[in-house]
Amino acid sequence: MATEPQNTPPETTVSAPKRKFPLILRILSLFGMIAVAATGLGLFCDSFWIADLAAQLRVQYVLLLIPAFVPWGIRRSYWRIVLAAAALILNLWPMVPYFIAKPVVANKSDFSVSDDRKTLRLLIFNVLRTNTEIETTLEETLRAEADFVYLMEVAPIWQAKLETLKDRYPFQKLICRDDYTGVAFLSRHPWESLEIVDTDDANPPLDLQFPALSGQSTGFRLIVTHPLPPLGSDLTEARDRQLITLARRLSPNEPCLMTGDFNLTPWSSRFAKILAAGQLRDAFLGFGIQPTLTPFPTLIGGLKVDHVLVNKAVSIHNVRIGTSRYSDHAPVLVEFEIAGGTEKYNRSKVKF
Repeated sequence: MATEPQNTPPETTVSAPKRKFPLILRILSLFGMIAVAATGLGLFCDSFWIADLAAQLRVQYVLLLIPAFVPWGIRRSYWRIVLAAAALILNLWPMVPYFIAKPVVANKSDFSVSDDRKTLRLLIFNVLRTNTEIETTLEETLRAEADFVYLMEVAPIWQAKLETLKDRYPFQKLICRDDYTGVAFLSRHPWESLEIVDTDDANPPLDLQFPALSGQSTGFRLIVTHPLPPLGSDLTEARDRQLITLARRLSPNEPCLMTGDFNLTPWSSRFAKILAAGQLRDAFLGFGIQPTLTPFPTLIGGLKVDHVLVNKAVSIHNVRIGTSRYSDHAPVLVEFEIAGGTEKYNRSKVKF
């Protein structure tokens, strides 16, 4: 008896379930792509105010890009690796001079004050408008024993306390306001002239001329300012216009400094235009990248928005960043010398 052939079902291959990529690696990959896109947006910082904001965060992009190479390397996503490498180079390139540029100093090997030159100290500090710990903030700040102190966001409640400092800082210009435009300038030395510069903006820039001080062969000019944050196209243009206007007031034939919270980092090409307008250089060059504003968690760094710019007639001996418990900014202390100072002078080190 013939048997009918049995129909056997075809063999089916059961594939192993696809391994799910760990969540942490997916998050690193996502942040890396955001950093790549934001880096590209920042290339158009001259054209759009949002792109200018994106250009301010190069340090943060570097910190997001580096760990992103891990998931992309595991997945062998070469196109992402190439994009990230290009973005990393674009972000790191403007930072290189802050580590390799030679500062304009007499002796870089020792950060203490030289014993054969007269140095001056300039301290700038955005104290934060809502800061009510006035006495503690001033105590921590003024122990730097600066010759000149420029405070920003100074509210009217600060005025009475600042006036009590006239034994230490007899020369004062106080413009205390309830908004973010209040400023105070304190000096141990008299100025020859002080002008409140009219730039059609809410904040009052000061233009000061100082005579030759003890140990210096010539006087110098100092401009201090605090433009409003660039939140929008109009405010961004106002910030740039003010900073460039002030820089153009400076003469390359006399020692000049320009300082304040510019609400602008060196990573935007707009910063380079300000340097060019006044033939200035950043006093931080050669001293590394030191953030002065920390609105973000410390893990992803801060922003360098408080600046001291100088021309070739001013030498920088040291740049230091202090700490503050009551402001989102840190005080900045710069020790500088006007070219030609020869009087022997030795100032003891001050903790700051």
